[in-house]
Amino acid sequence: MRHYMGLDVGGTKTHCLIADESGQIKGFGKAGTGNYEYHGAEAAAVENFKAVVMALDSAGLSLDAISAIGMGVAGADLPEDFVMLEREIYTPLFGDIPRAFKNDSMAGLRGGTRDATGIVIACGTGAVCAGRNAAGRETRVGGLGPEFGDQCTGTSIGEEGLRTVWRARDGIVPPTLLAAKFVAQSGCGDIEELFIKLYRREITQAHLEPMAKLVFDAAVDGDPAACAILDAGGRYLGAMVNAVARRLDMGQDAFEVVMVGSVFKGASPVLVDAMRQAILDVCPRATLAVPLFEPVVGALLMAFEIDGPVTDARYSRLSGSLMDSQLRYQVNFKAGDA
Repeated sequence: MRHYMGLDVGGTKTHCLIADESGQIKGFGKAGTGNYEYHGAEAAAVENFKAVVMALDSAGLSLDAISAIGMGVAGADLPEDFVMLEREIYTPLFGDIPRAFKNDSMAGLRGGTRDATGIVIACGTGAVCAGRNAAGRETRVGGLGPEFGDQCTGTSIGEEGLRTVWRARDGIVPPTLLAAKFVAQSGCGDIEELFIKLYRREITQAHLEPMAKLVFDAAVDGDPAACAILDAGGRYLGAMVNAVARRLDMGQDAFEVVMVGSVFKGASPVLVDAMRQAILDVCPRATLAVPLFEPVVGALLMAFEIDGPVTDARYSRLSGSLMDSQLRYQVNFKAGDA
């Protein structure tokens, strides 16, 4: 019996999942921040090791029983990142076990769809878009931060909401419901108290979080300023998807756009509606979709595919086993489960 491993390495958590060749889940492990950008490669290596060892122990296996590994790794952005991470973390950890080593966005795409093709748009604290076409070509755009062009994130939506409050206070733009939302969130008595406390650094923007939620809530109430912020953000995210589609010659293809991240869970539909329209203007056969499974499942599917396509029987067995394993390991494998 062959066994396969999926490793999802992120900024807040590292998850490792093991299954046998039939698709039956055998082990799971978790650890903290495995992204080297947060605390360095040495600290990241420790968290990667913890998650892998925990998964192997729960499966009752040793590393030499693993036939292939799929890896979705946050922070693996540039070619030199992959070289460094192999040298510092993954070659010492895995040796010469065959592996598919990709940025975590690709694991998100693979877990989000039944097929191995499509486009994923991920938007939360950051924003990144990646895709894979029917010929197997892959590309990604964004994901390097606002300094390098990223424009729409949960952070930027909230910050633009607060900037709009100040513009309204000065009479530069019309009054907005955002003012009352931000005042209530701060615990202040009125907009002037909020302004003074922020200006004097008696409170910080951290006291107002989650600011993006305030923008979405105001948009639900019909506030034009909040709706404009979300409309602009949605059109930008749509432009990211279109950029990936153009690079991969997918403009006339039928494909799913998998939406991942907290921004797509906002109460107002304005952002998603704007993004959908921007995409359809360029890719008329594209459809928006919520992800099926979490990225660690995508990483596991990437491991399976090292030895060949994932059959319907294996995918069905894996899907059923994942549902059972959620209770066993007290973790969500199905995306969006509470």
